Amino acid sequence: MLVYIVLKYTAVRGLETSIQESKMKYMVVHWIQEIARTVVSFKLSGNTNLAITKNDALVEKYLKARESHFKILMTQFIQMITFKVVVTAGLLTIGGALVLNQEMNIGQFVAAEIIIILIIASVEKLILGLETFYDVLTSFEKLGEVVDKTIESQDGEKSNLSESLTIDLEKVCYSVDDRDLPILNKISFSITPKSRVLITGKSGSGKSSLLRLISGVIQPTSGNIIVNNMSLESVNLNYYRSQLGISLSEETPFIGTIRENITFGNPNITDQEIYKALDNVWLTEFIREQKNGLQTIIHPEGRTMAHTTSKKIILARAIITKPKILILEDPLDLVEDSEANKIIEFLAHKDNPWSLIIVARNHNWKTYCNHIIALEKGELKSNTQ
Repeated sequence: MLVYIVLKYTAVRGLETSIQESKMKYMVVHWIQEIARTVVSFKLSGNTNLAITKNDALVEKYLKARESHFKILMTQFIQMITFKVVVTAGLLTIGGALVLNQEMNIGQFVAAEIIIILIIASVEKLILGLETFYDVLTSFEKLGEVVDKTIESQDGEKSNLSESLTIDLEKVCYSVDDRDLPILNKISFSITPKSRVLITGKSGSGKSSLLRLISGVIQPTSGNIIVNNMSLESVNLNYYRSQLGISLSEETPFIGTIRENITFGNPNITDQEIYKALDNVWLTEFIREQKNGLQTIIHPEGRTMAHTTSKKIILARAIITKPKILILEDPLDLVEDSEANKIIEFLAHKDNPWSLIIVARNHNWKTYCNHIIALEKGELKSNTQ
């Protein structure tokens, strides 16, 4: 009964404080990691103590959370000591009375005492091991936050996607919880094979979200995206994406070789195809300068190379498989005009097998695109072909 009471009134609270302590600990680590990631910005910020003051505030919150959890452990320890005192006092009182009344002999008393001491020692181990028990439960809870998320379906149609792709958007809307107005509202247009589509609009008009919807990265809140007369929800998303070449603004190289960054380990892609793709995005000179060629290691986010070079590597990745649809978002940001114009001419050339969907600030794209879509505040302002 005493053990039940100890766990009944403190175990749940102990788990709550353990989870809070763990969250605050990782917030401290995350902030330190953020400082390391943007250390140049902090160095150039001038006379500011934001890094240390915010770190101190987070450490203070962590210590308070740790203290709250320690209080629960102390409470349980005190209850365990109380349990031992009560049981030991009860044993001595009852056993002594029984021995004095000759209802129990000394041998029985000693045997009973040994059993009670063993039980008390077991309970003591249980209470002292609760901190490890809380740590294990907290680990399961944090893992559960990841593994309990809905897994993207790997089922769906494939057969109808082997030919050229036609995509129809029918009154597509996209909203998020923390925003009152929809990001995209009743967008309708079609993308046909070999079309060259330029999506324009001011910042915040919904261009990036539209590309992610077409790519299947996010799902529309309402409306339908139809691919070859099938709802996008009914097709196999992995297979569908394998038919696309995608270069989105947030994509950066991962740690690995140049070959791995371009082919993603696809053994069917030859070195000749890689070099051709690199030549088409004007990276031949860059490769020639690398002592290890395609085996050159790229650091996370392409930190040791120019921004334009990392963007070109992502672009080479997008075109290497000769996709049915090429989806690009500012692929030539900061590239010099002379190079950019040559790459634009290649990407938009009619002999290429793909349809092209492009979001870009470079006005030269208009020369090569036969379909221009203008967005304004999430709505379709114009749709010209």
